[in-house]
Amino acid sequence: MEEKGASFERAMEELEEAHGKDFLFEDGRVLGSMCTKPMDGSVDVHSKFIESNLGNPGLYPGTRQLEEKIISIVSSLLHGNDFYGQVQAGGTESNIVAAWVARNVSGKNEVVFCENAHFSMLKACDVLRMKPVEVGLNENFEMDVGEVEDKITDDTAIVVASAGSTELGAIDPIEELSEICREKVFLHVDASFGGFVIPFLGDLGYPSKPFDFQLDGVSSVVLDGHKMGMSTIPSSVLLLRKEDDLRSIAVESPYLTSLHSTSLLGTRSSAGVAALYFAMRTLGREGYREIVKTCMVNTMYLVSEVKRINLGVPIEPVMNICGILVDDPVRVREELDGKNWKVSMSRHPDCLRVVVMPHVTRQVIDSFVHDLEDVSGG
Repeated sequence: MEEKGASFERAMEELEEAHGKDFLFEDGRVLGSMCTKPMDGSVDVHSKFIESNLGNPGLYPGTRQLEEKIISIVSSLLHGNDFYGQVQAGGTESNIVAAWVARNVSGKNEVVFCENAHFSMLKACDVLRMKPVEVGLNENFEMDVGEVEDKITDDTAIVVASAGSTELGAIDPIEELSEICREKVFLHVDASFGGFVIPFLGDLGYPSKPFDFQLDGVSSVVLDGHKMGMSTIPSSVLLLRKEDDLRSIAVESPYLTSLHSTSLLGTRSSAGVAALYFAMRTLGREGYREIVKTCMVNTMYLVSEVKRINLGVPIEPVMNICGILVDDPVRVREELDGKNWKVSMSRHPDCLRVVVMPHVTRQVIDSFVHDLEDVSGG
């Protein structure tokens, strides 16, 4: 650190230079991210609450009320009845907390999850010193239910299912998993991406499957506001069916305004809470339905264009994530990167992966497919 600070102007120049190197969603070139540009107004709301810390809730009763309202709104969206939960920093934190809760409630130590589950489950096992138990995929790249049954043991603390897998957006057979786990094993649903998509698919005429608290065996669900929730980063919601589950991770916090802390992080962003509340209050079900509709229409358009240039998809998209089968996906991705397309990859199977977020318009798709055909030899 220098003895004397730089001038305001110099610091801002350095920040502008750094920002200019970043890829922005509004440019339409980011095709592999599950995040998007937050809705209008949410950034202003985020800034207004920037100094609030919900880790010390007694100082911020207004923000705490917003969090309670978010939990109530999300409970309704996920077929719950004023369940319990918190706004977290992201799906990774929520998944770790779910495993933590399951371990403490059950006294058991094994985590059963699919080989295409989000990498946060490996983090959870490492941090909590729990045993990872991976299961395979069925032909639709969903969790193999039969293998889950075979691998549940007397030491299984939690089964983790995906409602919108990170790789292809697949929805695991959660209805069947609910029957297997009910009253025996904690069942956590990672709907970090799908939580703001799946509830609206049926209304739009797309197939969907039950994944939330309408299934008796589901113990907890996470959904991220900074993904299809159209909010700022970070704003993830972890919802639990039982209040005692959340209490199982409580520790005393004598120097704060609450007697106990029931979160992984001591400092908790109030800005993300306010921004997510703003998004949900102003969009409502109708607003989210329209966003999902646009994304799904564009996803199906992408599929048709991919097939037009003689490439394939591993599965017909369940939501707004599309896999693209190409020869040598690593090479194709690198060449697309050279054209400033930021596309990601899936491992199951090896393919390109495009997340059709609101910033991915039909015009963007046309431009991308043109370059994809050029580099893939399709």
